[in-house]
Amino acid sequence: MKNISFFPISILLIAATLFCGCSSDVSIREVGASGRAGYEDSFVFHGDLSANTTNFLSNHLLNSVMLSDPEQFIYELEKLCSEDPSPKVLITIAETSQLLAAHYRDTPETAVRYDLTTLLYVQKYLEELLKNRSSKLFDPEAIVAVKCYNLALTNLFSFLQQRSLHTHGTFELTASGGQVIHFAKPAYSLPVKEKHILKFLLCSDYRPVNLTHNSRRFGIGVPLVCELEKDAIPETTFAEGQVIPATLAFKIESSSAAQRYRARLHYIDSRSVDEVQINNVQIPFAQDFSTPLAYMVKEPPVFGFLERTFQIDLTGKADGLYHLEPHHDNRIPVVLVHGLLSDVRTWLQMINTLQSDPELRKHYRFMGFSYSSGNPIFVSARQLRQSLLKERERLRRDGHDLTRFDRMILIGHSMGGLISRLQIAESNDEILEKFIGTKAYRENFDTTHPVFRETLIFSPVPSVKRVIFIAVPHRGSDLAVSWYGKLASSLIKLPSYLIDNNLQIILSHKSGVPHIRRNYNGIDNLSPSGPALKLLNALPMAPDIPCHSVIGNNKKRGVPGGTDGVVSYNSSHLDCADSEIVVKSGHSVQQNPLAIQEIKRILKIHLESEKK
Repeated sequence: MKNISFFPISILLIAATLFCGCSSDVSIREVGASGRAGYEDSFVFHGDLSANTTNFLSNHLLNSVMLSDPEQFIYELEKLCSEDPSPKVLITIAETSQLLAAHYRDTPETAVRYDLTTLLYVQKYLEELLKNRSSKLFDPEAIVAVKCYNLALTNLFSFLQQRSLHTHGTFELTASGGQVIHFAKPAYSLPVKEKHILKFLLCSDYRPVNLTHNSRRFGIGVPLVCELEKDAIPETTFAEGQVIPATLAFKIESSSAAQRYRARLHYIDSRSVDEVQINNVQIPFAQDFSTPLAYMVKEPPVFGFLERTFQIDLTGKADGLYHLEPHHDNRIPVVLVHGLLSDVRTWLQMINTLQSDPELRKHYRFMGFSYSSGNPIFVSARQLRQSLLKERERLRRDGHDLTRFDRMILIGHSMGGLISRLQIAESNDEILEKFIGTKAYRENFDTTHPVFRETLIFSPVPSVKRVIFIAVPHRGSDLAVSWYGKLASSLIKLPSYLIDNNLQIILSHKSGVPHIRRNYNGIDNLSPSGPALKLLNALPMAPDIPCHSVIGNNKKRGVPGGTDGVVSYNSSHLDCADSEIVVKSGHSVQQNPLAIQEIKRILKIHLESEKK
């Protein structure tokens, strides 16, 4: 770690483990051409269960229950089915029941019960499909054809890429039957210009590591990682090596001359195009969102989260909005705000799971806000507020439709929730006078100073229309005043300009000023008795902005009370919340599968509210 070897690293790591919600070490493993054979089948199968069923069980934390308590397992699945009787839930019950039947085959009386459950739910599954689909449900030849097409296209792409022909046209190849195939220049349906593409990579040559959800879909085409050059996306990118997911298709057309054909490679935006129509039949495109996401973060960030917290002067240039994909006028921004001792990568599990849902992918785009959590929370909130307003102004200036941008959702974890809350809060001179005291406020503060007004006088950000709080210490955390919290706080060096402004304008050191007596950094601000949270809780939130609480209890799910190990239920609970859910989790609640399912539910509610 650069320039901070003098820090007591072990103490900082303890504090990081307690305070933050850093993501698991998501990475990528290269398998090369030899690993391509298993890639196609893994779209459908994942061990003994289909990939979709495996995802469903993981999302609802039911994997371990299946064999340890099968009766409870079936009960939980049937309860979920009563809430959502969709084909994916029906086939999950059918498939897992059959696996349980096989497990108990030596006990026929038990096994047959699960066989009957399988038959019951397969019939329901087929009946559901027949409502909207053709009666020709079983066509193994079609599956074989798609697999053959995809394997051949994978090999053709590799062949052309090795010869630098995969992005060129006007060359010919001859098929085994003597047919001459003339290749035209490839067609690009991607959200970036062709000149900004560095290279394409086959997803089948890689395997994500430590992503808990398999965000892939079987279909026609070959999933690719599209690596972009630096600054290909005008906004700040999500990672140094920015990539987007793509799907490769290949179209052949006959020409007037015998035995001659025209062909073209098509590079398609996986986030925007789900299907291709052939002879009035909609055929799904193959999609892979997990592999590009894992590939994008294969390199460590320029600054680690410890540097970002303790060396604010050095790392300040990394502050700002991070875009996972290019701007799209028809997609609502979801801005993810990380917590203390963390960074934007803490959201990888959630992003990976949410972007696999076609409805969410169609209507939302994900962004992260990065900041130094060593800064006072009101300073970080000012940075977020200015970033959001600046982004809106940039889009307005460039002629974009701002309708969906102005439906923005903020999701904040831990300290990030406090910063998000300040985006929908109101602060003015009258409120501050009441909080500090009229005499002290007027005599000790230069209320005309621009830094003062930018930091402490604000209105709700107009574009923000909903906020989701995850494990947020609205009333503080006792860890902030523990010995290791105080030690970590003492190691934070605020930038000189901020210290000067704090002393002279914002956090006046003059005696007699109630509540405010020292320079408060981000860790200090989490003190339950500190002035920052007292002021924050004195500020009214916009009454027309829905907010939701997702809270952790490290002992039991669904029980209000307890703690996630860092933040207590009493600190996270808000009486004004439109909804609240308690999941069994430590402080990294944003990575909990049940929490992510709750986020998915809220995002869909937000879409429904648009229609009213």
